[in-house]
Amino acid sequence: MQIRKIKNSKSAGFTLIELLIVIIIIGILAAIAFVAYTGSQNKAKKADAQATLSQTRSKLAEYNSDNGYYPADKSAATTWIGSDAGGNNDSLAAKLGGAGYTYTASPSGCDNSATPCTGYSLTAAGSLFSGTDITVTN
Repeated sequence: MQIRKIKNSKSAGFTLIELLIVIIIIGILAAIAFVAYTGSQNKAKKADAQATLSQTRSKLAEYNSDNGYYPADKSAATTWIGSDAGGNNDSLAAKLGGAGYTYTASPSGCDNSATPCTGYSLTAAGSLFSGTDITVTN
């Protein structure tokens, strides 16, 4: 005659409910981490856009000091910033020349021959950093 051992009904494992609770907690923590990471990325992109505007503002002040007026358009500004006279700052010229940045000389219609450009407006679009536009004027 064989004697069978009867297993104890208390097995050493997790119940389905315990596993579901752990999975839900991990999902909540992952969602919180994702939101924090995305927010940090947007802050970094906004800081980069602000730094680009600040550097460009400084370069435009140099341009005005040398020439007595501001560049008539975005192309002239980026060309000068990347030139020897502008400090060969190709990375700044590339950022400013890319999508998301606008440069407008003032008064409207100035061409630096008949009408000198005495001011400007420089804008970083909010789409660069998921926020509102940042505008710098002189």
